[in-house]
Amino acid sequence: MHKNADVDALASAYYLSKIFGNSVIASDGMDRFAKSLAEKFSISVIQDLPGENFEEIITVDAASREQLGKFKDMRVDAVYDHHASNDIIAETRVVKEDYPSCAEMLYDLFGKVDSREAGILLLGGIITDTRWFRFANTRTFEIFNRIIKDMDIEFSEISELFDFPYIQSEKVAILKGLQRMKFRTKGRKIICVTIVGAYESSFAVFVQNLVDVVFVASQRKKEVRIIGRSKEADLLEIFRLASEDFGCTYGGHRNAAGMACIGDPEALLNALMKITEKFL
Repeated sequence: MHKNADVDALASAYYLSKIFGNSVIASDGMDRFAKSLAEKFSISVIQDLPGENFEEIITVDAASREQLGKFKDMRVDAVYDHHASNDIIAETRVVKEDYPSCAEMLYDLFGKVDSREAGILLLGGIITDTRWFRFANTRTFEIFNRIIKDMDIEFSEISELFDFPYIQSEKVAILKGLQRMKFRTKGRKIICVTIVGAYESSFAVFVQNLVDVVFVASQRKKEVRIIGRSKEADLLEIFRLASEDFGCTYGGHRNAAGMACIGDPEALLNALMKITEKFL
């Protein structure tokens, strides 16, 4: 799984572990939602690969080797992903960007497994990666319905499990982000940027209904991490143009993507605002 793995990554890895059997799940950290679910379902996720040879090493929901964190230099035999920017080379590559979540792509490929837990997690991966169906398409609903029927799952089991309330530190991070926020208007469009210490995605989700494009930066030692959310502007193209000047790595989708750079976060955000204005 990619570093700081989310629910979609955990769901995809756990599902494949049931498909292939005798598998281990590894990640360079998980976000609090994935970590909570791993504990709830007693899923073992190791942080270091044991010193043995594996028959096959598979990545899920990871668009680049950089996203694999401390596992970025390992051998990769198979890739399952839904990001258009995926550039991981492997003998088996299944990358289908028209699926809003990796979880639904995998279920469409492999079908039912004898595990309600895997089904519940897959539904959670779909819900969280589509932001409760905001980015879903017709096939998403068809697959979601198929999983519910195949696994005999009630929707109430999902809504209760994946309706994550804000925790105190998350609220504080969002409020600080609002204090530091800058925005520009281009016609009737609004672009906003801010810097937070943590919970970049939470801030982006909080404001994305109010603005057309949002960029949220955070400093991680020498690295600056920026996530973007957009209603119509192509974030991958915006990040590509920004990376020409700042030497960044980036990945994700047109409307939800991330970038990692070495530099000044203010300068990076200002550059992203200027580039985005041209797109709007």
